[in-house]
Amino acid sequence: MERMRTVAGRLAAVALGGLLLASCAEPAYEYVRNTDVRAAFKIPADWASYSEEEVLGLGTGPQADTPDPIRWLVGIDGDPIPSVSHVLNQSNLAGDHPQGIVLVQDLSFIERDAASIQYLRNFIFPVDELIQDDSDAQVLTYDDDVQVEGFRGVHLEYQFRAAALASAGQADPNEEPAAPSDLQRALLGGSGVGVLSPDFVQVNQTAYLDPATNRVYFMAVLCSAECYARNRGDIDVTVDSWTVLP
Repeated sequence: MERMRTVAGRLAAVALGGLLLASCAEPAYEYVRNTDVRAAFKIPADWASYSEEEVLGLGTGPQADTPDPIRWLVGIDGDPIPSVSHVLNQSNLAGDHPQGIVLVQDLSFIERDAASIQYLRNFIFPVDELIQDDSDAQVLTYDDDVQVEGFRGVHLEYQFRAAALASAGQADPNEEPAAPSDLQRALLGGSGVGVLSPDFVQVNQTAYLDPATNRVYFMAVLCSAECYARNRGDIDVTVDSWTVLP
């Protein structure tokens, strides 16, 4: 009987030790908050975040006394060797590690007039234009009825061909397009696309308008489609954590 009590005591000690180790383990995520705009999100603990000054390359000295509509800006980088230069670098949107942007911005009079679900959907990337060609882009998930405490917004996931972004907005809509060559068909998703393996960017974004339509709250996390598949859990947790309060 005494031996049974000793074994039970050892097992209890081992279990307690495991609980203590678990409680002392490093947190998997860390919160990034701004109490002034009442917004917050969380990112994996091994991702880096950057301030507005770092993202925009602003100096530490006095800044020009001009109106700044940005109320909060944070850059996100999931690269093991992080750098602010990774954030929304157009030459490397289809990178191997997640990157992202969080932005809270006041709207001007003209922007308020234009503010809509369409405005939010195209806030960073011209989604509506990109998806005109199925081989350039596609929407994977879409919800334009996101409502929280009077805020209204849209959440979507989409992929687009990185090369298509450069030409977006530059084509003349009145010009008759030329017949594509075999090479063009391959580049745009034809029979040769498997050989050429073009890079696709996958984006998960959520954007809100406040009840008075004075301010937009935007978050997007992106990387290559292959990277996204590997990091889907962390990306989804990050975007789903985007919180705004009245």
